[in-house]
Amino acid sequence: MEAPPPSRASGLRRWSAAVGATQSKIVDLIMTNLGYVLGVAGAVALFGWVSSSAQVAGGVLTLGALLVTVYLMRREAGRKLGLLGVQSGLRLVLLVAVAGSYARQRPEDVGWVWLATGLALLAVLSETTLAILLSKTEPVAVHLPGVRAVPAPPFSPSLVSVVSLALALAGALLSVLGAPGWIYAALALIGFTGPLALFAHAARANLVSQRSAAALPAALRKYRPAFVLYYGGTHGARYQLGMWLPYLERLGQPFVVITRQAETVPTIIELTGAPVLVPKLNSTAGTLDQMVVKSLKAAFYVQGSTANLSFQRYKQLTHVWLNHGDSDKAANFSARHATYDKLFVSGQQGVARYAAHGVTVPPDRFAIVGRPQVEQVEVRDEPLPPGVPRTVLYAPTWRGGRPSTDYSSLRIGDQIVAALLQRRTTVIFRPHPLSYTDPADTATIRQIQSRLESDRAATRRPHVWGQRAETAWDVAACLNAADALVTDVSSVASDNLASGKPFAMVAIRSAGAKFRRDFPMARVAYVIEKDLSTLDEALDHLLGDDPLAADRRAYRTYCLGEWIGPHAADEFLRVAGQIVAGQSVTPTHG
Repeated sequence: MEAPPPSRASGLRRWSAAVGATQSKIVDLIMTNLGYVLGVAGAVALFGWVSSSAQVAGGVLTLGALLVTVYLMRREAGRKLGLLGVQSGLRLVLLVAVAGSYARQRPEDVGWVWLATGLALLAVLSETTLAILLSKTEPVAVHLPGVRAVPAPPFSPSLVSVVSLALALAGALLSVLGAPGWIYAALALIGFTGPLALFAHAARANLVSQRSAAALPAALRKYRPAFVLYYGGTHGARYQLGMWLPYLERLGQPFVVITRQAETVPTIIELTGAPVLVPKLNSTAGTLDQMVVKSLKAAFYVQGSTANLSFQRYKQLTHVWLNHGDSDKAANFSARHATYDKLFVSGQQGVARYAAHGVTVPPDRFAIVGRPQVEQVEVRDEPLPPGVPRTVLYAPTWRGGRPSTDYSSLRIGDQIVAALLQRRTTVIFRPHPLSYTDPADTATIRQIQSRLESDRAATRRPHVWGQRAETAWDVAACLNAADALVTDVSSVASDNLASGKPFAMVAIRSAGAKFRRDFPMARVAYVIEKDLSTLDEALDHLLGDDPLAADRRAYRTYCLGEWIGPHAADEFLRVAGQIVAGQSVTPTHG
């Protein structure tokens, strides 16, 4: 069965996203040109090439240019190397405009003023070179004995760019106050120490990086890792890697994490004490080839980046697809998975998904290992007595990487939560972490959190949201604290099966019987249609008679295998242990 075709609504969302991206580029272009017009006009006025009465107008124009520059730079705050080189032209214009004003106010200090301006301009112009040098100082290995870690910058590189703006503002204020020019020069000199410090750091870090790359092969041979956890993604490392690292560590074998993106290293080293490696490109040292030592027997993958292919070419390793969840999403039956040597699936349902969607995988490549992550999920098959107050976990998934994989109910989440509150339930709200990458979804999350906060103040029901629900508690803790679940096509639904508790699924990609055909998990869930026409009926069953209880328990083994509760990780550890030891897998189920 093919994945469902994009609906008209999906087409509209794609069109809307494309229009939004185009509008954003147009706004940036307009604002950039506006900033230059304001800055140049302000500079002309402040230099006194018009009448002296234009000083006030020049100041206003320059202030406008400063505000436009701040706006444009804020939009670029997430760049890999921070704000280095961002809107440097506008900042140069601003500094020259301030110099004109200062020189008119304090003609006797023109030398100090231009010394300060020269230092500030040089600092801005150096940012491009700094960005190039810093891009070559990425880490090679962290936590690997025998390899020195590449030092991090002494401060955020963005500070250099922010200081140039602050210096322009300070110069304008000093000019208005008639302060001596040497004060401005002193401030510029202090600000210039930032680029100098970064240049010194880049030189030292580059040297360390080269020596670390040269020392890497010998250090790895001595460390003798048995397997590698390979990560090619950029976003989601905390939950995608964090989901599996505790179980890989329990194998009791030395291993390394290889990440293709240096920016993920700080997150990964928070999750594990294992060595983290970053392969170098266009280099003779520190490459992937040098990271594949003889002791390695296997590689595990949790994220479907195309960058995985560059590591799968090492045929001497057993390449194992883990994924980062178990659900009926398209990411769980991609044709690319057939390229792996072993596919770990939770239960027979994981095998059936591929065949149901026309993906051919030889049967001997599958290993049914259960779902280790549900070992902390408490099993409670007995129903609650009628009338007992319920706690419901609402855990919507994210929009996905493209419209055809958008299963998220978050856009109607506020209405779902409102309906739960009307039934006097306590709500635990745990949105998907990647939902925060979308401004519209972030706004909806804040709206739901605000609703819960207001209801808690009015009713004293102990709703849970924010850091407690999303960070302090993991998925298992949220499920254990709840009596029922409302979610989407998501691995949270699979995890909830281990608990035996009732759950509802929101039908976003299709509706009615087709939704149940497309997503088998929905056959044991109470379905909430995206127009909310079945919301009341679904909540009646979810919080009341629960007629699907027996079907849900029967489906549990089909989906999760026979391992739940404290033994949920046993089969994974057994099979993975054989693979990392270089042994043939002896499945107990299939």
